[in-house]
Amino acid sequence: MVQIEVDSEVFGHLQQHARPLLDTPNDVLRRLLLGERADSVTASPTRGPMEQPVSTTLFRAPADVESFVQSLLRSNFSGTFRRRSPYRMMFESEADLVYFQNFNKESDHLWYRITDSPWKDLRSSGKAAWVAFTNPAEHFAFLVPVTDIEDRCQRAAWTRTYLEVNIDPATSRWTELDWDLSKYRKVLV
Repeated sequence: MVQIEVDSEVFGHLQQHARPLLDTPNDVLRRLLLGERADSVTASPTRGPMEQPVSTTLFRAPADVESFVQSLLRSNFSGTFRRRSPYRMMFESEADLVYFQNFNKESDHLWYRITDSPWKDLRSSGKAAWVAFTNPAEHFAFLVPVTDIEDRCQRAAWTRTYLEVNIDPATSRWTELDWDLSKYRKVLV
């Protein structure tokens, strides 16, 4: 099986063409791209001729925070990650340091705060450092390099030792920095 990433617009299109609780993303793509009928069950390398999909949830990555974090790490980075003390949601590999801020409910407004201690550790790590602003309940995250955040803070004259982060998920805009985060948006399917 090959894993792919899709943007939120493609994801929404797939959802519109899916049969709830029956179709997998592969079923919808097979129907749309190869013209197979919705009620036909075909043999494929991943599913036998009479098997139904194992998952009963359509296009959904795990909604619990821990599983979502692990899925995001696996799909965007290589290497083995371990927790970095003293933080519960900071993970480190040989090459990368990733700090997760999680907002786990459906909402039209996402709020996060990165206090001065983790922010300082991210900026001084010597590794490629990232902040992941996640919403496991809605299966997406903004995975932003720390260097890009530092650059944007400097241009916005942000002088505080912590980060205040309010994101409008409909526009992917970080309010305090007036910054469009669309290019950093990751949807887990």
